[in-house]
Amino acid sequence: MIQHNPSYNEAKTLINSDLDCHWRQEHPQHNSKDAIHKLSRAEQVTIFRLRTGHNRLKHHLFSRFKIGDGPNCPCGANRQDAQHVLQDCPLLEDARLKYWPKPREINQKLYGSALQLGITAEFIYASDLTI
Repeated sequence: MIQHNPSYNEAKTLINSDLDCHWRQEHPQHNSKDAIHKLSRAEQVTIFRLRTGHNRLKHHLFSRFKIGDGPNCPCGANRQDAQHVLQDCPLLEDARLKYWPKPREINQKLYGSALQLGITAEFIYASDLTI
């Protein structure tokens, strides 16, 4: 019987492959084709925070941590959340028209192509909102 002692690089490859296999089994919902992976780290964080609702918009800060004077948007709407900011806020209407001359569904803005996600991140940066 011939024993083969793997080199450092071979052992590292085998270990990483095993870890990757276990990770994929534990995370079957992971979508490696999600366009978010093509964005810069800062853009990824912005989109992720908008998708999950764990952000610094007034609704989340107030409802989760009781920070601020309430969940209302400065425009007077009941909730300053991602849906409101990206789709409805009258204070951001001009910026929305600049970035999306044609109306877009929220799904396209948060789950679309890398280009669409990049536009969403740019819109947030231009709006001076802290996400």
